[in-house]
Amino acid sequence: MKNKSIILIAASMMMLIFWSSCKKAEENVTEQPNNELLTTVEVVAINTANPLDSSYARWASVPGVGLDTSNARLYLKPNATYNVRVNFLDESQSPSVDITPSIKLRGNYHLICFSPSGGLNLTVTPTDRDSNTPALPLGLSNLFTTTAASNGSLQVTLHHQPNVKNGDCAPGSIDADVNFTVYID
Repeated sequence: MKNKSIILIAASMMMLIFWSSCKKAEENVTEQPNNELLTTVEVVAINTANPLDSSYARWASVPGVGLDTSNARLYLKPNATYNVRVNFLDESQSPSVDITPSIKLRGNYHLICFSPSGGLNLTVTPTDRDSNTPALPLGLSNLFTTTAASNGSLQVTLHHQPNVKNGDCAPGSIDADVNFTVYID
């Protein structure tokens, strides 16, 4: 009888240790933020030397409505610098939801990358930073610097990088990947 009691107590202790270690492991799991639901990307450019020189481009793919790139064209002047803001929206809801503040709030998990192509004479410099140490670019606010007249494409990608953000576009997954036609003339 004494042996059965010792075995029962030992088994109970083992179960208690196992149960508490499982519970502890669950408590230590850090929940990762989900990818953003985005349907629309907007780019707003204002010339630093002439605020009356501004340009707006919009790329949208809304479920039930379809793809609309009719306004996905950005017009810039040569040899100019523009303050540029990028906005992300979810227009699948009514009313539409501006996701940009959420991306800014979780800047440590996001990076917006810009890839000019087709001979486009454009340099993009992000001006906003996240709160990582050291602070890394975010890309919601930027300086676009143009040189000679040219036309081309600007790929804008929003990268979702929880716990892997290092200032490079490679890690993580992609929340948005859109192309704008840019005219510098």
